[in-house]
Amino acid sequence: MTLAFQLAVFALIATSSILLISVPVVFASPDGWS
Repeated sequence: MTLAFQLAVFALIATSSILLISVPVVFASPDGWS
């Protein structure tokens, strides 16, 4: 149970960090969509 909980927490942190990094980059460079 502990290992599964740690994996879930790690996945949540990884997803949030990726969103925090990718969102400003996408807004800063609209040309990335095209």
